[in-house]
Amino acid sequence: LKLVQPGDTRWLSNSLSIQSVLISYKPLLLTLEHISSERDENSPEALGLLHILSNPSTMFIIHVLEPILKALAIFSKQLQTKEADFAQLQIFTSATLLRLEELKDFSASDYENIIKTIQTLPSVSPLTRMTRLTVSNDQIDFRQLFDTKIVPFIDAIIENIRARFEPGTLALLDSFSIFDIQNVTDEPDYGDKQIAALQHHYQNDFDQSLFDEWKIFRKYLLVLKSKDQSITQRDMCITLIKDGTLKEVYPSLSLLAEIFLCAPISTATVEREFSTTNRILTDLRNRLTIEHVDQLMRISIEGPEHLNEEIKEKIIDCWKLKKQRRLAV
Repeated sequence: LKLVQPGDTRWLSNSLSIQSVLISYKPLLLTLEHISSERDENSPEALGLLHILSNPSTMFIIHVLEPILKALAIFSKQLQTKEADFAQLQIFTSATLLRLEELKDFSASDYENIIKTIQTLPSVSPLTRMTRLTVSNDQIDFRQLFDTKIVPFIDAIIENIRARFEPGTLALLDSFSIFDIQNVTDEPDYGDKQIAALQHHYQNDFDQSLFDEWKIFRKYLLVLKSKDQSITQRDMCITLIKDGTLKEVYPSLSLLAEIFLCAPISTATVEREFSTTNRILTDLRNRLTIEHVDQLMRISIEGPEHLNEEIKEKIIDCWKLKKQRRLAV
């Protein structure tokens, strides 16, 4: 048996934990029953777990959690992809909320199959002493259990997701989709509404010049689209910043592109930076300055994946010239 330890803030680990239990539910019950019958120091704990897992209510709740946590795990993976954009984020969030609303219906096919599965599992072990608290599958009102335990849980998840991804905020972030060439049309007012929303939100950074630049730049995007240029929304913003001519001609739009690129669309980059920090700031390098750590992190994250032999030799020669330190180990 191989089980997964769930993390408090890891949707993926919670889903994998439930899946690992469900895959080996019957063997898990048999294992606990065998340990409890050995009459050693682990027997009381194993017997207690056996009582809990063989309870029909526990079986039902664990099985029902699987499709709920599966939806959250998929949503988590969508947030972690590096190529996500704001338009996809809004779609992903809406789709996840719709799936959770669907799972609040007890008549859904997911739960019909779950109840059939539970009825095949042994609710009471032959070695388990029958008590007044012992119940069978026939005595459990699964509908009542679903309404009192599962529905409030799903409602809390939906409320949490809506609080984290407010519709107004997602709509504002979706305004950056005007940089996506695939969305460009020849309508005379294309993008005006989105530019107005962005200018209003960042009113301390932009003035009327943003509209003036946009009226010309949207024609530039239309020309690129007519030439079948395959440029993503992110690549277009990077071009606006790195291309000296475009940045000089469209300074306000270039600043808007910088804001877009700095916004945390997904968690992939942030998590990678934390991992890089842990690799650099070891116990032996705990006195590095903030500036030095920043430089090392930029080299590690944005530098070349492979160094040629000439650069390696220069690094080694430079390191040899440094004063030898005494390490406190």
